[in-house]
Amino acid sequence: MPMQPFAQPAPVLRRPELPRYLKAILVTKLLACLGWMALSFLLVFAGSSSNEPIAGTTAEGMHAAAKLAMIIMATALVELFGIAGTWSFKRWGVYVLAGCSMLSFVLGVKSGQAFGFFSIATMMAAGFAILTRWKDFE
Repeated sequence: MPMQPFAQPAPVLRRPELPRYLKAILVTKLLACLGWMALSFLLVFAGSSSNEPIAGTTAEGMHAAAKLAMIIMATALVELFGIAGTWSFKRWGVYVLAGCSMLSFVLGVKSGQAFGFFSIATMMAAGFAILTRWKDFE
């Protein structure tokens, strides 16, 4: 029987892993999204459960706040999908996360809160981490 050439074993492909600080940023964004969804739900529930507006507001103001809360809730829900996609090394997740972060910034400014800048700051930090590992994203 003739000798066979030595077969090279197939290289073991390791699944890439996110840097720790990117994991921390994504977990922070996840908790922030869940918090915004809970607060938005409470605002919508409080506005719809009573016929009288909350002290110091008008009925029109309550309806406008409820509409804004619904938009914030929907944005936070979509951002959760972006976080999951980014965690799974999917490029679409990065695009969704970046878009929702920009929309969160706009909604934060529109609602008069300074937390919108937190969304931009965390996205810039996450963007740097993602940029260094972009080749690992599919």
